[in-house]
Amino acid sequence: MKKIASSFPLLSAWVSMANALAITTFNILAPVHRSMPNQPDPDLNRRESERQEWWRPRAEGVAEYIAEKFASSDVILLQEWWFDESFTRIFDEAIGDAFERVAERRPGSVVGQDRDDGMCCLVRKQGLLELVKSDKVLTGPQRIAQIIQCRERLPNNGEGGRNVFIANSHLSFPGDKDPTINNERQKKEAGIIVDALTNARNEWDKTSVSTESCLEIVCGDFNSNSCSSAAALVEDNNFVNCVSATANQLLTSVGGAVNIGTTHCDHLGNRVSVDHIFLRVAKRKDNKDGQQRSSVKPERCSALALGYLDTQGTRILAVQRDKILISGSAVLSDHRPVTAKIEWPRLKKTDEKLSDMYVNVTMPLDPLEPAWGIVQDDDRL
Repeated sequence: MKKIASSFPLLSAWVSMANALAITTFNILAPVHRSMPNQPDPDLNRRESERQEWWRPRAEGVAEYIAEKFASSDVILLQEWWFDESFTRIFDEAIGDAFERVAERRPGSVVGQDRDDGMCCLVRKQGLLELVKSDKVLTGPQRIAQIIQCRERLPNNGEGGRNVFIANSHLSFPGDKDPTINNERQKKEAGIIVDALTNARNEWDKTSVSTESCLEIVCGDFNSNSCSSAAALVEDNNFVNCVSATANQLLTSVGGAVNIGTTHCDHLGNRVSVDHIFLRVAKRKDNKDGQQRSSVKPERCSALALGYLDTQGTRILAVQRDKILISGSAVLSDHRPVTAKIEWPRLKKTDEKLSDMYVNVTMPLDPLEPAWGIVQDDDRL
């Protein structure tokens, strides 16, 4: 195995978690979707949203939990956001001073009528990013993804901050008896999301003169694991799964597989890992037609699989699944939130080459380094 020189900046120990970009995804279980347990007549299928005394305590708990646990997240992507005014007010009172909120609503079955839920993005007002715009793309019947553009917040209102494009995603539940149909449906939805994210970045490119790289993020509830067709399609477009990359960093020659564990307990009682964060870097390149972005390399390399997204020091530092109850009557949600931390340094261009990082890299950054956020799965939590 080729030895990696310790002088490489990508392997230096100065990387600070405190300065890392933090992205959180969390399906908060909309009250319109939660069936109330222990009802006298289960055939009625009562929903939590029917009575304020049913939904309000959990809503207040979720809002307070986000305010406390994710106060340092730069962006929080929420799925199953409820557009009830009283529900929204609870969150604004809990986190409105700290986060800017933008939400997109799902269309209903009747043209011109929207559903009661959708997607929401929270951007920390004193964080590393500032909100530019939000839009939505239809990924299936009554199903959307939220496409968000953020810009790097520079000190002293400096101009020229780099851009981050995020796709807040919620793929369809695999409800068909034929798994092939489920896989193909989710794969198609993932393809629409990746295309929409690329189109949003290309539209910005038309009016931008910046030569800086862009960070692109696809995250959310995939309703399928990291080996699914949908996840594979995203990775085929040179996105890197944060969990997989962090796990690879932690492996040693005698180590075994590392995973984030259960993130969701579905309505069938299955405990699954379906909440993902994928990253890629899009760079400018010159050609005969002018400046264009390049998101895809000819082939995936070992360094990319380890979470090293470019040769300038951009890399996935760690990923964390939070510990909350995901089953029973006292849950905040049936999903556990997932947070990724990313080092995205602003470096001056140098002639230094890091090509050795792209050949046969199998060892972690430091086998003795603490595994921030990587926890053994414990379904009792």
